[in-house]
Amino acid sequence: MAITAQTVINLAIQRSALNNPDLVPTAQMLNYISNFEKAVYAMAARNNPDYFGKDAATATRAASTDSWDISTTPGDVFALSSAVVLTMVLAPPGISVGDKINLVGMRWPELEVAPRAYVRGNQISGVGTDLGDATNYVESLTISYSEMPAAVTTTTQALSLGEEWSDLVILPLARVLALRDHRPEDIQMLDMEYNSLMATFIDHVSVYDHGATRPLIAVPAATGQKPPAGAPVQPGQPRIFQ
Repeated sequence: MAITAQTVINLAIQRSALNNPDLVPTAQMLNYISNFEKAVYAMAARNNPDYFGKDAATATRAASTDSWDISTTPGDVFALSSAVVLTMVLAPPGISVGDKINLVGMRWPELEVAPRAYVRGNQISGVGTDLGDATNYVESLTISYSEMPAAVTTTTQALSLGEEWSDLVILPLARVLALRDHRPEDIQMLDMEYNSLMATFIDHVSVYDHGATRPLIAVPAATGQKPPAGAPVQPGQPRIFQ
């Protein structure tokens, strides 16, 4: 079940009787909520891109030299996982509908075999003639990716994040209120609570599909292990502000 931005604001204010919502304009609160929610999705994408995973079709390109702009269609891509051929114009040699496209970076395209596509600047584009020529080419793709939540623009808008993990947005918003009111003790307590909950969230995301077969190298980029008490926060560990 999702909760609205207004509910998030109300719950953040209720974290302390000293919170003064007048110190943060509503429009700014909505912007904070959007950024805090994106931070949760980014951490999930980093540890397990399938947790908020979804599939969607790209736009249909008009020529073999065109790219697919995934920032427009489907538009909610956070972390791209894979791409397969959806439709084709005529019959490009060696490619069939349903074939996987090997995604590569500009620096090391030779690490994969054809059919390959570059991923760069929210664009997917074929490597050379891997995806066809001027008359026979791949027209559209189905991509799998980790979702980016929609920006929160109104107080009545529901968050993409479920209510179960809504404190990952409420706590940092409450921290903003404490920061505006110069209450370092409250900030420290909110940081501790947030870090503990984020570590639990990372553990949950990382083991959600524990039974799925994966290569040995497919380990999370960050772990959900909690640092010992008093230990400094290291790069990659969750924290509201570094």
